[in-house]
Amino acid sequence: MKDLIRYLKQFNNKKIAVIGDLMLDKYVYGEVERISQEAPIPIIRVTDEKYAPGGAANVAANISTLGGDAYLFGIVGNDYYKDILLDKLYSLEISTDGILTNTKKNTVLKTRIIGLEQQLLRMDKENIEYIGDQFVKKLLTNLKDVDDLSAIIISDYAKGTITEELLKGVKEFAQKNNIIIIVDPKPKHHSWYKGVTLITPNRNESQKITGITIENEDSIKEAGKKLLRELSSNIIITAGNKGMYVFEKGKKPVHIPAVAKEVYDVTGAGDTVVASLALALSCGVNLSDAAEISNIAAGIKVGKRGTSPVHLEELLKSFE
Repeated sequence: MKDLIRYLKQFNNKKIAVIGDLMLDKYVYGEVERISQEAPIPIIRVTDEKYAPGGAANVAANISTLGGDAYLFGIVGNDYYKDILLDKLYSLEISTDGILTNTKKNTVLKTRIIGLEQQLLRMDKENIEYIGDQFVKKLLTNLKDVDDLSAIIISDYAKGTITEELLKGVKEFAQKNNIIIIVDPKPKHHSWYKGVTLITPNRNESQKITGITIENEDSIKEAGKKLLRELSSNIIITAGNKGMYVFEKGKKPVHIPAVAKEVYDVTGAGDTVVASLALALSCGVNLSDAAEISNIAAGIKVGKRGTSPVHLEELLKSFE
């Protein structure tokens, strides 16, 4: 435990690139006192609104609040929501030099309506067409301009930023420069990730990729071993209240039980996991111990409302 705390204190100034689908999360809070006469739906009297970085932007936010230096690469539209997102990223001291504006796309916006202490509705405004070759080339050029990267995170939400050609370029760059690649995956793109350092599917994603119905620990292990074999990458399956399962090349599977004391909101927990994994692995922590760290970080996150990043001080306090 003392060794892990020592590693946490080395998170400072680790340079992590995050490439993926940038989003802005909007939260509308209100009180529900009656049902509409127009339809059987609750009427929300709005009391507050707030915005937060989402998707790959939330991964970068977690990198920053955990002490690392986050370099963010992705696409936004030329719209009002781009300005809000960039302001949020500036306040978190995240490098935005790698963000490109595509006038044919909108900035992805997820709006969540919260009433009675629960989410009542989510509205997504998005354009999920794949980006063109000119954006792929520019993203790769911007990535290669950053010196001394410790790790690259691919945050794939299947909104069009991650393409096969982009993954190919990132893998070639990382291999040439001995840089870790961690992928938060989407099943439809799973073949593109082959050969990266680590892939972190959740239970549902693991089922879709492998075709194995996960009902118990034996089926999780079966799915994990299949992913490990077919994708030639280390695998961590995140299984909610069942914790995490680590599948590492040449080693036996490791189960890490969940540590959350109270689950309030799981939104963004996967972003916290990949951010803390990247920082831990960048410090030389072995995969199982890095998973222990990210498991505790995820336990802190699910106790918060919305896509709230985890701070290094909170993680240190949990360990101490």
